[in-house]
Amino acid sequence: MSGLEKVFTPLVIKSVKISNRIVFPPTDTDFGTADGFVTTMELNYYSRISRGGPGLTIVGASAVMKNGRGFPNVLNVYDDRYIDGLSKLFAVIKKNGSVPGIQLSHAGRQAWMPSFEPVAPSPIPCTLKSEGQGLVMELAKPRELSLGEIEEIEDAFAAAAIRAKKAGAEFIEFHGCHGYLLHEFLSPFSNRRTDDYGGNLENQARFAVNVIMKTRESVGEDFPLCFRISADGRVEGDLTLEESKKLAPILVDAGIDVLHVSSGRFENIDYISPTRNLGECVNVHLAEVIKERVDVPIITVGAIYDLRTAEKILEEGKADMVAMGRAQIADPELVNKSKAGEFDSIVKCTRCNECGLSLYMEPGMRCVMNKNLPKISPDTPRTKVA
Repeated sequence: MSGLEKVFTPLVIKSVKISNRIVFPPTDTDFGTADGFVTTMELNYYSRISRGGPGLTIVGASAVMKNGRGFPNVLNVYDDRYIDGLSKLFAVIKKNGSVPGIQLSHAGRQAWMPSFEPVAPSPIPCTLKSEGQGLVMELAKPRELSLGEIEEIEDAFAAAAIRAKKAGAEFIEFHGCHGYLLHEFLSPFSNRRTDDYGGNLENQARFAVNVIMKTRESVGEDFPLCFRISADGRVEGDLTLEESKKLAPILVDAGIDVLHVSSGRFENIDYISPTRNLGECVNVHLAEVIKERVDVPIITVGAIYDLRTAEKILEEGKADMVAMGRAQIADPELVNKSKAGEFDSIVKCTRCNECGLSLYMEPGMRCVMNKNLPKISPDTPRTKVA
């Protein structure tokens, strides 16, 4: 295995055995239908990724409520009518030897949907900024959520988890990072509430804790639940690593089995998909610190492109799994090629961030290195999986 013994050591989380330590993390593809159904494009995309060898494949940012969709054409999990398409998607991933997972999401004030009024813990607008790409975008001012609406969203996460489990998902991740709604509540940068959902870390975490506990009650004790955090918000006034050290045990005590440690938010989007100037392994030090605070597996992510680097991270005990998104988009055979020792044949990601930032400009994920991704225009038909 070309010196990749740690990478290819299986990991058991609750009732699920993961064959290796490489994760394909949740990504926005824009391959769904306008009303959130799985398409043949989406099915082909995840089939190709999961066939390439990751132990865990997490389907990205799927909406638990209609007004929580991050982008047009993201997948939905807020109604039973989506179960059939998701079941076909998860079945393909599992058939290819990867554990099928899904990230449950509510975009909150970062919802990229002009037809919906965005909602948030507090009525503070969001500005998307990327210094590396010279991008600045002002998003609509959100409406502050009432207590009743907050409870409805908590219940919606739990209901979406049940649908995902019925569809065949074997791993659920909560999108608690990058400025989405769960992160918005966790951070004083976006949460100025003075009720039971704001004012201190315990109250700011109440929404997340309730989501976790309600979901755990719904899916049962043996089902793996993961929470993805921005351990450092990377903007002044957001969560710091010191605060995240206190937050991590709160999330685990509520019922989380895995923590996925990222950083950043829309106000500094360069850290969400780390740009070249930030170097490699951008969040590994954050994962290492969080790992010292809790006794659950830790996933690290952020500018990791070589399984030999992943092996070193695992050997040094800085994380238990390594998520590699852009690297596997550029070359879906990354894991298989590395296992065979064919490192020189791997197509390298250039870190141009076309795959992430293109969604703000035009439909469909793109990659300058992977020419097999579908070419999408506004008129491209999106065929719902039969």
